[in-house]
Amino acid sequence: MSSQAVSRSSDPSPRTSPPKDNWLGFVGDVLKFTGEVRFKSMLRIDGHFSGNVNSSDGTLIVSAGAQVTQAVINVAVARINGTVEGDINASKELVLGRTASVTGKVSAPAIIVEEGALFNGTCERIHVKS
Repeated sequence: MSSQAVSRSSDPSPRTSPPKDNWLGFVGDVLKFTGEVRFKSMLRIDGHFSGNVNSSDGTLIVSAGAQVTQAVINVAVARINGTVEGDINASKELVLGRTASVTGKVSAPAIIVEEGALFNGTCERIHVKS
């Protein structure tokens, strides 16, 4: 029979909370959510949202089945898998996933449209400022 020594501390290890800039926002499956949202890191919309979305450095994810209407979206990165009606302005990248349906004006320096995505509107490739 063998035994091992185990060191235990009487002080519980301090919990560290993530920086407030790294939180994940989430709009779930609600009947209707209307307004303006500003965020710093990441926001995922799974439900129905109507209004403005703003983040100079953040990533917006619109999940498959989600709907964003009357939209004015200004973010760094937009990953669209649901339905968006309105304008999307991404300062870094815009990805229309295979389940995306977008109607409106879009602009970004990099625009990726996966096979199966639906897009009806105008598209502008913008230049990144050096």
